Amino acid sequence: MNPSESGGREGWASGEPSWRDHLDRPTEAPPTPDADAPAAYGPIGAFQGEAYRRNAFAHGTDEELAALRALVPLEVGTRVLDVGCADARHLRRLATAGVVGVGVDVAPALIGAGRAAAHREGVEVELLTGDARELTAVLTAAGAATPGPGGFDVVWSLCQGALGTSPVSDPGVVAELAAAVRPGGWVVVTLFHALFAARHLAPGDAFDTRHLVHHQRSEVRGPDERRREFDLWTAAYTAREGIRLLTDAGLTVHSVRGAEPGGYGRRTAGEVALDDPELLLVATRPA
Repeated sequence: MNPSESGGREGWASGEPSWRDHLDRPTEAPPTPDADAPAAYGPIGAFQGEAYRRNAFAHGTDEELAALRALVPLEVGTRVLDVGCADARHLRRLATAGVVGVGVDVAPALIGAGRAAAHREGVEVELLTGDARELTAVLTAAGAATPGPGGFDVVWSLCQGALGTSPVSDPGVVAELAAAVRPGGWVVVTLFHALFAARHLAPGDAFDTRHLVHHQRSEVRGPDERRREFDLWTAAYTAREGIRLLTDAGLTVHSVRGAEPGGYGRRTAGEVALDDPELLLVATRPA
């Protein structure tokens, strides 16, 4: 089966990339990881650990949750699954309001940071180490105390947390998210916005105009002010492609809007600006 038949992007199997640099000149990038490659966020999370909370994008939790509360039900007893949860900053905050949270992340160091923070704050969240591409297996192995596949009211992947494994595996990850939520339940994802990515390439970046993949050497800050560079490949989406990604997984998309970390409520439904770095999509699994 080729990617176009399985909900992926036509041409991944045979098409050559068309990488361009920040001046729109032909350039090259390291080979894009395939669907079975180790998750790129694993080594980053291992390096950062508790220093993750110092990332600028991690400081918008309150605004993001306020916007999400207006989009999906987040009431006492609501079962929320956060895939690519990092240190579970959203779930820890929701736990103070009686939301039942389960988080999954591929980086054991980030799961450890989340558990330590939850202990300090006196809140209860269930945090599991696992790859988003194997989400059904991770939930099944968790035991009876954790809702299994199809047992959550809301499932989300924020800051592209579950979609950073490999650009070519996004359709499979979204299918796993769809399988985790109950019929009638809600799925929320943020995706990297292709129009923003193409407009704002930095020196050293490369953008594949054929497959809409962004490559960069990203400097990450870890403990004790240490810094390290990592290769990052991020699949980017137009609004239309983002909708297709979710509908191909059997979800019903209700809204798409432009967003940014700490700015989930900056746009109304259907409003996407060229300079919105992310797309925020809200969908349900048909009952």
